[in-house]
Amino acid sequence: MHQSIAYAIAKVYPESHHGICIYHLEQNLKRRKVKSEVIKLFQTAARVYRRKKFDLYMLDIAKVDKKTYDYLMEEPPERWSRSCSPRRRYDMLTTNIVKSMNSVLLEARELPILRMMDFIQVKLQRWFYKRRNEAEGTFYDFSCWVEEELKKKIDLAFTLNVFPVDSWRSRVEEEGITFLVDLNKRTCDCFQFQFDELPCIHAIAAIEKRNIKKSNFCSHWYLKESWLKTYERQIHPIGHTDSWIVPEDVKSQIVKPPHFKVPPGRR
Repeated sequence: MHQSIAYAIAKVYPESHHGICIYHLEQNLKRRKVKSEVIKLFQTAARVYRRKKFDLYMLDIAKVDKKTYDYLMEEPPERWSRSCSPRRRYDMLTTNIVKSMNSVLLEARELPILRMMDFIQVKLQRWFYKRRNEAEGTFYDFSCWVEEELKKKIDLAFTLNVFPVDSWRSRVEEEGITFLVDLNKRTCDCFQFQFDELPCIHAIAAIEKRNIKKSNFCSHWYLKESWLKTYERQIHPIGHTDSWIVPEDVKSQIVKPPHFKVPPGRR
């Protein structure tokens, strides 16, 4: 991110955490002609949930390519590694959503400003209507995306051995490794449960053992009611200019272009 943008974000949103897109960081490695095996190690290190695993993968990178290790560590891992992040990043490790929006607006950006605004309004209107209908039509307690994610984990969860410790905690074994799941605290030794705020395969195994609803252990942001809340508003068309009712105090205002100082070297 450009330094001036980073400064502006820190000023306007002082409590926000500035993360780095790992896709762009990966592209930087490719431009530096870094070996593919090192790039794979970086991808895994950025995505793992446990800090110990992150340290091990970074140690492997240092053994193979010390220069790349030093380059990666120039930026604090808290900004690009999931396991080191002081804030929950869920599964948002890239800026793909921004790229997608830019792609949608690619042609519209060539239009006059008012036509471009009309295009954005129509696009948002369609999206909100479609997603609101999807949310209203689902029979699940949570969003369709969450339902699909949990379905992927259920088959694996049934292969695990579960040994209840008390009414909330369970010892779950996966390929000889033991994980302690605490459903009351919503934690697991794999850290995926608390990082994503969505049950991991170990938590699902413990939940199924007790025959209780999985939705009780998902963040409220994943629930159907939050999904509906996101798209409850309607995007209304502004209509033809002849139908606008503009207050006199607005009509009388004269809007001038902002003062702008051209920086040195920019013409």
